[in-house]
Amino acid sequence: MAHVRGHDCLLCRGPSSDAHHLRHAGLRGMGMKVCDSKTIPLCRLCHGRVHQHGNEEKFWIIEGIDALQWANDSYSQWVENKENGR
Repeated sequence: MAHVRGHDCLLCRGPSSDAHHLRHAGLRGMGMKVCDSKTIPLCRLCHGRVHQHGNEEKFWIIEGIDALQWANDSYSQWVENKENGR
């Protein structure tokens, strides 16, 4: 999660304070979040915007951002860095 929070907000490019779990990116149950590998950096204000919208998948389409691809790329980078001792 620290790796994700270390990036700027995916929406406004401001400092990130939250790691948002992409609700549309996988299976989840009542009171459960999707895997931490499906997270993106958001500032507190933008995080609220995403949750207020309701349909997250549609939200990202409207914004023109492939949030799931960002999460996948970020996770791959984190794994690579971890394997290489960085």
